[in-house]
Amino acid sequence: MSNYVKQQQTICEFNGSDSWVVLSPIEQSIKQKIESIGTPLKDWDIKIYRGVLTGCNEAFIISGDKRKEILNNCKSAEERKRTDELIRPILRGRDIKRYGYDWANLWLINTHK
Repeated sequence: MSNYVKQQQTICEFNGSDSWVVLSPIEQSIKQKIESIGTPLKDWDIKIYRGVLTGCNEAFIISGDKRKEILNNCKSAEERKRTDELIRPILRGRDIKRYGYDWANLWLINTHK
């Protein structure tokens, strides 16, 4: 085991307050090349969304009052049942706590199967 550790060892510098990773020398070299040429995502003038994959959460996440309004506008019981099946409760990451959750009475219009 000690021979393996000696053969596989790598030196990593942990300077400053930047985040650090443990990489092999070749991986360190690749990472340095990418960082020297590329632009970090935080410096791009874009917003990255990953919630409701479209990035337009306002169109698909509705309040409990809006849900009631939509269901009350249904013309028949069958339409109301189908619509109710499409509107599901949703928890966002910020709603989830260590031992439970705080539901914000938000609903997701989920039209795909």
